[in-house]
Amino acid sequence: MKKRVLIVSFIVLIIDLITKFLVFSIDKFNDSVVIINNFFKITPVKNFGAAFSTFEHMNVLLITISVIILIYLLYTINHVKNTKLNALSYGLLIGGLLGNLFDRMVFGYVRDFLSFKIWKFNFAIFNVADMGIVIGIILLMLLSIKKEKE
Repeated sequence: MKKRVLIVSFIVLIIDLITKFLVFSIDKFNDSVVIINNFFKITPVKNFGAAFSTFEHMNVLLITISVIILIYLLYTINHVKNTKLNALSYGLLIGGLLGNLFDRMVFGYVRDFLSFKIWKFNFAIFNVADMGIVIGIILLMLLSIKKEKE
């Protein structure tokens, strides 16, 4: 299982870092590039906080929390059932955590750029690492619910 988790984590981390590099090499923060009119655009922003800009400018705290969660996840993967879905879940979560942790440690903020609008609702701008974290958590929750039913 560890090998699968490492592979998924590495893939998520590499995709996250490459997409951030490509988007932010333009060096025009807050300038949007419309991909699909009234639905999806690329908007590079610096996020100095966590989700929805909570804990803004508390980088040391966010790095500390990220490292603690990373250690916990690495410990946990040794104590869960060895399935492909568990490996995918933990890999997505760890890869996403590492992507945002890299940004916090190197830049002092997280580089976000994916901006979606559905009807009149603008989602918070996010990145590939955030997608890995959210999808990994959802999968772990679904696996937990499935396990309780069994």
